[in-house]
Amino acid sequence: MQIDGIHEEYSYDRLYRFVVCRKPDYFEVWVQKKVIDEYLDPDEIYYSDIPDIKHTADSLERAIEIGQECLNNISPTPQMETGIAIELTGTKKERINEAFRLAYTVVSDQELGHFREVYEKAGIPLLPAAERLYKRYGGVFRKHYIELDEPVYNNDIILFFYADLVETRWPNEMERRFEEAMNDIDLVREFAGQEVCPIGDIGFYYPPVVYVGEDGLLYCIYEYKEEIDVFTTPEEIIADQLSNHMPVALKGNHRI
Repeated sequence: MQIDGIHEEYSYDRLYRFVVCRKPDYFEVWVQKKVIDEYLDPDEIYYSDIPDIKHTADSLERAIEIGQECLNNISPTPQMETGIAIELTGTKKERINEAFRLAYTVVSDQELGHFREVYEKAGIPLLPAAERLYKRYGGVFRKHYIELDEPVYNNDIILFFYADLVETRWPNEMERRFEEAMNDIDLVREFAGQEVCPIGDIGFYYPPVVYVGEDGLLYCIYEYKEEIDVFTTPEEIIADQLSNHMPVALKGNHRI
């Protein structure tokens, strides 16, 4: 059974995937296996539901976490070695999603505590959606990076949370970033129609300042255009900006 959802991710071997579907009051997570049948159209890829593996969640972030846990249980991701690249296949969106999944690193309770403390000291209300986002993405690319067809652009992919600006390395930088983000917060609030929270810079080359809303959606302010873009996940932000720079691999260099 093919399901059209709002988010999907694949196992490293692409034999399995999970799909998140939006319902009126919750989200459904469907786990599927690739159908291999010589009688099917070879140009089409089909997935079938795995019986008894369907979950529900009250937020998109939690639904994605559940789906990733299911994939890791069914088809564990191989451990990456320093300097070794894992080739990625599929569309741009699929490659980005897979890179984020492979690069996932758990955020510890201590790190989450630091995240809360930074916002408390800055006097900025920290939304639960911001905590969930940091818990899910705060460790991504900590020890890995996306390797592009044109290596000169490798360092231009940015997933950067303000709470990671350690004062001893970047004096006053956290304060400056927060101040600039708060200058536009009323504009974003009005656009979103809800409370929002600045979270960091996410994107490619000239990344936008990203705010997360109470609903978990991501609102992006750019230097080079007036429009505010709205995305569901950081993967979507980066994929939208990459244009023709297709990610070809995820490489581990165990950097901090």
